Amino acid sequence: MRTPIRLQHTVLVIALASIYPLQATAAVSAGVAQFTAGDVNVRRPDGGVAPLSKGKDIESGESIVTGVNGRAQVKFTDGGLISLQPNTEFKIANYSDNAANPKEERFLVDLLRGSMRAITGLIGKRNRENYKVNTATATIGIRGSGFNVGYNPDGSLGVTTELDAIEVCNAGGCVGLTAGESVRVVSSNEAPVRTNVKATIPTPGPERDPVVVGDKVNSEGKASIVPEQETKKTVEVNSGTFTNLKIAATGFLPGMSGPSSGGVPTVVPQVATSATLVDGKLTKFILGSDAYLPSTTNGVSSVGSLSAGDFIGWGTWVTSSKNGGTAVANLHYVVGQPTVNMPTTAGVLTYTLTGASPVTSYVNSTGVAGASGTLTSASLFVNFSNSKMGASINTTLGNISIASTAMMISGSQFSYSSGTGIYVDGFFAGVNAARAGIVYTAPVLSTGSFSGAATFKAP
Repeated sequence: MRTPIRLQHTVLVIALASIYPLQATAAVSAGVAQFTAGDVNVRRPDGGVAPLSKGKDIESGESIVTGVNGRAQVKFTDGGLISLQPNTEFKIANYSDNAANPKEERFLVDLLRGSMRAITGLIGKRNRENYKVNTATATIGIRGSGFNVGYNPDGSLGVTTELDAIEVCNAGGCVGLTAGESVRVVSSNEAPVRTNVKATIPTPGPERDPVVVGDKVNSEGKASIVPEQETKKTVEVNSGTFTNLKIAATGFLPGMSGPSSGGVPTVVPQVATSATLVDGKLTKFILGSDAYLPSTTNGVSSVGSLSAGDFIGWGTWVTSSKNGGTAVANLHYVVGQPTVNMPTTAGVLTYTLTGASPVTSYVNSTGVAGASGTLTSASLFVNFSNSKMGASINTTLGNISIASTAMMISGSQFSYSSGTGIYVDGFFAGVNAARAGIVYTAPVLSTGSFSGAATFKAP
């Protein structure tokens, strides 16, 4: 009878020994999914993927991936909150909540694509140096308690702080932001640039799921939901003062011989020190120490949006001033968001005309404005694989023809000049160089020159 008793005792010891090691090495939850909607999955470190549902634990090392209509909200054990928008990939790289020893705490996460809103928990308050959100182009360090961050369609990064302060850093430098301020980051080596454009956080349309607001709960302890019709809609205004817009312009000083003369505001494509827009219309720009202001305008318009990263505008300042004194006549301009990542498409693509300013001219003998005209047709011929392009510009005052291999592309911009007095300057804007803008000047026989601005779209 003693043998069965010993056998039972041995079995019990083996069972207990097998249970306790598992408990000792069990993964510790970093947080819990408070809310999910649409296509949302969690990817484990071993590559396994499973749907993420409300109430499921999230562990350090795991990633959350949302689909085209997917959204998720995670509350971490320190009380922090992350809301993920559609088409987002978010990884909890290293999370450790240890109130007994704050120096060992970590909140290190990666935003690989998409956009998110963050509310800081206790780790961000107890150990700020170990609270980091890493992206492809910058690292966000917390100095406050709330911010938005998202990738723009052109590949750049937008960051906006909601409360207190944050710091955005990369190899180019650091920029500190207080509540309501924003930056745009175009590459890991270029310092963040302040902007009035807030980080893009998509708002679901009326047919999508309701919106979870913050970390509120209702009387049943469930996520508080606001019907879509009660949420605030974003209105695109394309207004504000910006430091990330590129400008090309050409004009002439009355009494001189036109845009090719020294001192005349012929602006090859460059990022303006600042550019002010009102509903897409350029109302002021500063280049270095030179400030330009319009008095009367003509043919001013724009397409695209600042939030989508494909804005481009054009027009003519019929009369304007430089530095508050020097008069400038018929200043034609294009202004927009330069393409960050240029395509490498082989073969010649034909960009077609989308908008243009009126064509103006000046007379060499008098140095004053001459006849006005119109742009009748125009095309750009672009081969991104060899960084060369050409142009055909036809106006009622004269024509410009540039061979498809004669103009060189450098980065997002291009310029051309000839010994006969032809000048073309411009740049590409939008995702995958979807748009282009140019200013041009060419001679009218021996009597003077004509000028204008035009914008184009890719095929």
